[in-house]
Amino acid sequence: MLCVLAGNKQKRPWEVLGLDIFKYKNSWYLLISDYYSRYPEVARLDRLTSAEIINHCKSILSHHGIPDVVRSDNGSQFDPVKTVEFKDFAKSYGFTHISSSPKFSESNGLIEAAVKTIKARIKKSRDPYLALMAYRATPLENGFSPSELLMGRRITTTLPVAKTQLQPYSVNKKVLEAKEERRIEGQKTNYDNHHGVRNLDELDPGRNVWINDRRVTGKVLQKTPYPRSYLVQSVRRVYRRNRKHLIPSPDFRPEPEPEDDSDVTGYQHSPADADPGCPPLMSSPQSPKTYPERASSSTEASHDPYVTRSGRAVRPPERLDL
Repeated sequence: MLCVLAGNKQKRPWEVLGLDIFKYKNSWYLLISDYYSRYPEVARLDRLTSAEIINHCKSILSHHGIPDVVRSDNGSQFDPVKTVEFKDFAKSYGFTHISSSPKFSESNGLIEAAVKTIKARIKKSRDPYLALMAYRATPLENGFSPSELLMGRRITTTLPVAKTQLQPYSVNKKVLEAKEERRIEGQKTNYDNHHGVRNLDELDPGRNVWINDRRVTGKVLQKTPYPRSYLVQSVRRVYRRNRKHLIPSPDFRPEPEPEDDSDVTGYQHSPADADPGCPPLMSSPQSPKTYPERASSSTEASHDPYVTRSGRAVRPPERLDL
């Protein structure tokens, strides 16, 4: 398993955003979270289309400004191979869009954790807007709330607060950066130690690899601009995968691939893969086996009963001879 990347430290609010879609009570929602302040913005989606998502993104960006980087998963609404709408949107607004490798959502872990947090708070609240407001006003591990880090002020909630505490002020960046450094490094160390991870060597173009989640072999074409992400050519198609899913293989042997691109793929064991002590599922016809005839009950009864050390005779149970 790969070591966790600590990531680039954000120097200002709304510099890097995470974006994801989640479902709650038969409705789909768009979640945008700032990497610096962890300030969330949520919008309900009427349709799961790129145009609908882009429209809500424009509305949210009009409130807080345009970021430098937007990170998302590799969903069809954001995949530049399947649609160019989000790519054109990023180009027109002047930000860089980074998508995570397929099957590796951990690379965008902040937004994945934010989805769990927001859904849990909404489920426990009768008013989802009050739940979002409370989260934005609650101090994080570094001692500052998301609203303080993003806007430089506390927001008024249903809880009483002194008017003097609502005045805008500048966050002490040295204190904030020191606390965030300890938090991030601590999380990385704990994860690496718990999972026994290690650094994996980079793969050169032309290297034969085994694609773990697809169970096929392929050749590395090139490394993508995204961290630890590679393009791999198999027999039928080109895959983009994280280094975690690629195992160096000495030989390139074409493997049968499924027609669909579903997450779960079938895998048929060949007789060579089976346990030597077990027969294959499909074998050649064999002659019928013959079994010795069952001894009659009179013959069985003629045997002397087994006597234990204490002298007790063990009599076998009488069964029907069918």
